[in-house]
Amino acid sequence: MRELEIVSSKLIRAGFAGEYHSAFHGRGIEFSQVREYQPGDDVRTIDWNVTARSGTPHVKEFVEERDLTVIVAVDVSGSMSFGSIDWRKCDLATELAALFAYSAVQNADRVGLLIFSDSVRKYIAPRRGHAHAQIVVRAAIAGTRECTGQADLQGASRFLDRVNRRRSVIILLSDFLDSHFRTTLRRLGSRHDVIAIRISDPRETRPLAPALAHIVDAETGAVRLVDLRKGGTPQPARPSKTTGDPVARELGRSGVELLDVSTAAPYERDLLRFFGRRGVRR
Repeated sequence: MRELEIVSSKLIRAGFAGEYHSAFHGRGIEFSQVREYQPGDDVRTIDWNVTARSGTPHVKEFVEERDLTVIVAVDVSGSMSFGSIDWRKCDLATELAALFAYSAVQNADRVGLLIFSDSVRKYIAPRRGHAHAQIVVRAAIAGTRECTGQADLQGASRFLDRVNRRRSVIILLSDFLDSHFRTTLRRLGSRHDVIAIRISDPRETRPLAPALAHIVDAETGAVRLVDLRKGGTPQPARPSKTTGDPVARELGRSGVELLDVSTAAPYERDLLRFFGRRGVRR
């Protein structure tokens, strides 16, 4: 808990809380007050009635009516337990969940958590406050200790659509090896602002040594003898320039933005850049 809070605090101080705030907007803006014009103010905000009465230029100030709800959904299926470098994919998911929880606190937003694999393992309803963020992080740590089962993205999407009627920001952390998500994520994306963060490990796409190998499916437990020698079973499929990335393509069609992170590389710069671009666009 303490290590995750320290890591999150460093990123928040490095500017992530500001990029987060810019990337996710509230329901609108409301009038706050009128004050005297200062050099650099937008002339379009001048209140001409007050200016005419006082004889001094005045501008209107507005504040964002934020009231934002963020739900972090973490995939804890068997494949998320894989890691060939320093940590597992689910460890990286836990750190990202903590970062979003504490960033939500920094911006006075509600934050909730969904842990899922072949079923919903745990759901924590969104609330505000640092104490609640710690409950979310503690649950994420506990939920990712044991990753088992097959990922059911359809079931998780349907659950979120059912329990959360308020328009929310949904951060979906998964390796997206389950490809049956197009219909449900499209529906979820039409009602909520969905960000997909795909977590990968380089060993999943790097060519393996040519040999006969017993491969175990982490989600089903099925064992298969695979011929990795030349002319045998093909190497793991990688996106190519001609076929593209099918997961990215399907997510795009569903109206979901995608960010790729890896267990083998620091994610901080990519994360800041992604949300910075998103804030500019919005």
